[in-house]
Amino acid sequence: YDVIPPGTIVSLKGLVNAAVHNGDRGVIKQYIAQTKRYVVEIEDSDETLSVKPENLLQHVHVRIHDIQSQPELNGKTGTVITWCPKKERYNIYVASMKKVVSLKPGNVVLEKGTVARVTGVASRPELNGKWGTIKDWIKDSNKYDVQLSNSQIIRVKVENMIL
Repeated sequence: YDVIPPGTIVSLKGLVNAAVHNGDRGVIKQYIAQTKRYVVEIEDSDETLSVKPENLLQHVHVRIHDIQSQPELNGKTGTVITWCPKKERYNIYVASMKKVVSLKPGNVVLEKGTVARVTGVASRPELNGKWGTIKDWIKDSNKYDVQLSNSQIIRVKVENMIL
């Protein structure tokens, strides 16, 4: 429930020892539980790197939700291309509009099955940093049901789950 599946397309970010690879795209090949790292095959090369989950950005499909200033975006789908930590926003490519938009996590609905990280939960800080699988999106409350383990499903606000 807390492992990004093999075959997921990712970009590398925040690498220190292999900083030359920051921004490179690749594909997750496997997860090594002992080291808590992913084996990522770098695009257009035979090279693989062992990478911590916080150094990955998944290029997953999302649905745009609840944008007041640009309501024409609501309901559109797109692909996450980057995360801007200073602004705390995703850059999302919306193919139907042929443009990139910058959105807060609260305006981005991750697909069911996406593995994401819990962040910013003040009422239960022990959950922050845990990874889980999005099981469902509850539109009325704008929350996710997230499976953290075989026996634990939590309900958190959309803005509290990031890639």
